[in-house]
Amino acid sequence: MINKSEEDYIKVIYELTVERKQTLIMSTEISEHFGYSDQSVNEMIKRLENKQLVSFIPYKGISLTEEGNKVAIRMIRAHRIWEVFLGEKLNFPWENLHQDAEMLEHATSPELLEKLYHFLGEPKYCQQGNPIPDLEGNTEQSDHLRLADAHENDKFKITRVLDNKELLVFLNQKHIKLYDVFLITKIDSFNQIIQIEGKNEEHLLSLNIAKMLFGNIVV
Repeated sequence: MINKSEEDYIKVIYELTVERKQTLIMSTEISEHFGYSDQSVNEMIKRLENKQLVSFIPYKGISLTEEGNKVAIRMIRAHRIWEVFLGEKLNFPWENLHQDAEMLEHATSPELLEKLYHFLGEPKYCQQGNPIPDLEGNTEQSDHLRLADAHENDKFKITRVLDNKELLVFLNQKHIKLYDVFLITKIDSFNQIIQIEGKNEEHLLSLNIAKMLFGNIVV
């Protein structure tokens, strides 16, 4: 039997692995994500290892086992499908999706989830642009190029943003949405600022925010 906390850890290990394109995740990366002490994270990793949900290689890192991967895909699939439902059908603003989806994902039966998935038209991405895994764990391609890594005079299309409430509130205030295209007019590395222009609006963003926006260069 897996409890909610264990499911959350498994999901985060999966997300960090995919996000950072790494096969192994260090326990310190998990600590930073949750804001937990190294000791509490290490204790949880031992519990997950005893349940054969993760593999731990000393001094190298942590990876999910085949069973752990199945659990992670089930949780992420449920979370992102609920985010689509809450956003599209109940008009929740995207900065308020995560908390409710987090609760619902743990209480959703496989039968309910599949009915919800088909009801929504089998969406491929959630409201923040993250891909929704299919039952086998296959996903659509996800863009990993950060706005912060683009160059001046590039046209950048935002296709994915981090699921960070403060970021999403900020983007709402600036009327910046998924699939908007912006021209990068200036990058000020010294002051850590990037200037973008789109649809008669200019925005000044910190490079920290630009590191949380992903997409592709439009030719």
